[in-house]
Amino acid sequence: MTLAAIVFDFDGLIVDTENPGFISWQEIYQAFGTTLHIGDWRHATGYVAGFDPAIHLEKILGRRLDWSQLIPKRDARNWELTLQARVLPGIEPLMRSARERHLRIGVASNSGNGWVEGGLLRLGLREFVDTVVTRDMVINPKPAPDIYLKTVQTLQVEPGNAVALEDSEPGCRSANRAGLKTVAIPNRFSERQDLTVADLIVKSAVELNLERLAALVAEQRR
Repeated sequence: MTLAAIVFDFDGLIVDTENPGFISWQEIYQAFGTTLHIGDWRHATGYVAGFDPAIHLEKILGRRLDWSQLIPKRDARNWELTLQARVLPGIEPLMRSARERHLRIGVASNSGNGWVEGGLLRLGLREFVDTVVTRDMVINPKPAPDIYLKTVQTLQVEPGNAVALEDSEPGCRSANRAGLKTVAIPNRFSERQDLTVADLIVKSAVELNLERLAALVAEQRR
C-alpha cells in the first residue's frame, strides 16, 4: 500500500474544543455546588449524544432545572473559550507537507458541517483541505464507518492508502472499520478511553511526518 491521503478528525485533533466544552459545563455544575468530573466527560469525547451533562446534573441534584437561561450562558462561554483555541502542535506542518507532496487531505468529523467549515476557516486551514465530511452528511456517525468511507470516496482514494488521525475511541473505531490505518493522539479526556484499536498512538502530531505515516500504510494490517 502507498500513502495517498491523510484524513484528520476536527474536534480535539486539529483544535482543542474538548477543554472549552468541559470548562463551560464545569462552571455550570459549580454554580450549583457540584462538580463535573473528567471521568464523566470522557463519555462525551468523540461521541454523538454519548453523554448529556444537563441530564447528568439534574440527576445529581435530584430536580429539574430551567435551562432557558443556563444553556445560552453555557454556549456563550463555550464559544468564548473556543475562539481562544489555536491549532494543536504539528497539525499545520503535517498538512503543509502533505500538500507539497500532492497527497489528498480530508477532514472527517462527528460535528456539524457549519461548525467544522467555520473552524477550519477561522484557523486558516481550509485551503489545505480537499474535502470535509461531517455527521450531517451521512446516515450513521462515528463509530460507524460511514464518515470515513464517504471521505475516502470523495477523495478518490482506496481506504488502505489513507491514514486517519483521531483523538477518540469512536473515531479510531470508525476509521478502522472503514479500512484506514489509524493514529490516535489522545487528550486528557480521550486518554481514558480504549484506544487499542489504533495502529499507532502518539502524544502529539509533532511526532508524525509523512515518512512515518507512509511506513504505517505499508505495514500489513494486524
